[in-house]
Amino acid sequence: MLQVLQCMLHCADLNSPTKPFEIYKQWTFGVMEEFFKQGDKEKELGIEISAMCDRDSVVVDKAQIGFIDFVIHPLWDTWCDLVHPAGENILETLDANRDFILNESPFKEFEMKAKEKGSALTANAQK
Repeated sequence: MLQVLQCMLHCADLNSPTKPFEIYKQWTFGVMEEFFKQGDKEKELGIEISAMCDRDSVVVDKAQIGFIDFVIHPLWDTWCDLVHPAGENILETLDANRDFILNESPFKEFEMKAKEKGSALTANAQK
């Protein structure tokens, strides 16, 4: 029973890729901006930049595909096995979002703006 509750808690925490794409996109923007701010601070302090936190090198579309493939899909597959068939629409939305990212690169503009912002931060720090 405890494992079921733990799985449910993880699903509650990691659910944005299972939402309609516009909702998922907004969550991704927020999370990635938080990561990038952490990376900016790490860069400012001269320490190693954490994975996924370097706005100059992260490819957001690729990062989201990896996140879905290695974290989200296995988690939600497990959950849907427990609540089948109620979970099937969740997996369908997740798969549709993954396919959309793979085919349309919807985070490219956000990524470019994040890199521009990083360049501006670097320029200001050097003044």
